[in-house]
Amino acid sequence: MGLLVLAVGVGLLMLSFQQRDLRVTGAVCLLLGVVLTGGYVTSRLFSGMYADPLAYEPPWAKLGRGEGPPRLPAPGKPASPPSTSVAIEKLIDFPEPAPPRRPTMPTSPPRPATPAKEAPASPAPVTTWAAELFDDMSPQQFDAVCQTLFAQSGLETLVQSHGAAGGVTIWLHSRNAQQGKDGPVAVAVCKLWPGQPLAVREIHPLLTLMTARQVKRATYATASSFTENARNFAKYNGINALDRSGLLALIATRTPAQQQALLAIALGKR
Repeated sequence: MGLLVLAVGVGLLMLSFQQRDLRVTGAVCLLLGVVLTGGYVTSRLFSGMYADPLAYEPPWAKLGRGEGPPRLPAPGKPASPPSTSVAIEKLIDFPEPAPPRRPTMPTSPPRPATPAKEAPASPAPVTTWAAELFDDMSPQQFDAVCQTLFAQSGLETLVQSHGAAGGVTIWLHSRNAQQGKDGPVAVAVCKLWPGQPLAVREIHPLLTLMTARQVKRATYATASSFTENARNFAKYNGINALDRSGLLALIATRTPAQQQALLAIALGKR
């Protein structure tokens, strides 16, 4: 391409002697041809001087492919033919790695045999009443114990439940009372209240109930305790404040058979 442009430039310069308008065009073509031809010749010269660094192959690569010179044979053994490929393992004697040594642990004296552990003994069955029984009762179990306890007094009982939260109201009627004519002789409210001392505000609704039904005797039974103000309020208004120690004392007045019946209810065996 450079030579062609160079020839066109020379021809135009020769015609410019006859037509001066072609002088500039001929000079431009001549100059362009010289540049293209010179660049081509220069690239050809320098391409042979510089080798591609990425095409360089180290000498040991041929050894890996078995193309290197064969290893000199030992004295008295025939040499390998020139065309035989030699693996790199045969040319270089690589030292074999030594097997790893396991650390020697010091021998410890044998441990004495430990005696077999005995299975824990099962707890003894509960046969008597104790204050700790109230801590394991559910609200429903406590309500059932109170119902049975007041029913063992010899009075007719009419029970009203307070719902899933626990608690019952027990109306006590005389066995000789006429149905619909004689009112209850006493009323009892029973609620577990675990770990919470009862104050006056918990007992006051019982006084309102006594006034509405004109009942002069009442009992508030709980497995918890009462504050001092609550005890004074109950005593002044004719209410028997029965805490867990009072319940245990009342249960102790029942017959052994009745106590076992109450214990079975408290343990969930009814």
